[in-house]
Amino acid sequence: MQVRNFVPSSSASISTETSLQLYSAPKADREPVKIVVIGSKTGVNTIVYALHQRRFAEVPEWTDFLPVPEDVSGLTLQAGEVMKVLVKYLPIL
Repeated sequence: MQVRNFVPSSSASISTETSLQLYSAPKADREPVKIVVIGSKTGVNTIVYALHQRRFAEVPEWTDFLPVPEDVSGLTLQAGEVMKVLVKYLPIL
């Protein structure tokens, strides 16, 4: 039996908002808090793995690499930077 991995074509790109929705199922009694890491792919992965070692989040809980929106207020972005996003849910007090 031959196994094939799904490889999207360039026309099958997913928007940042759609990707976030895939990783953030709503919970009625909790507030979603989004954690964003922006930088080079190596730098972003270093932070993701460091947070995993500290038991903050499992690596698969983070989104795949996403393009950084051009209009991020207050940030100076470098060419080629990417981001990963994690959604944690906190109890509503």
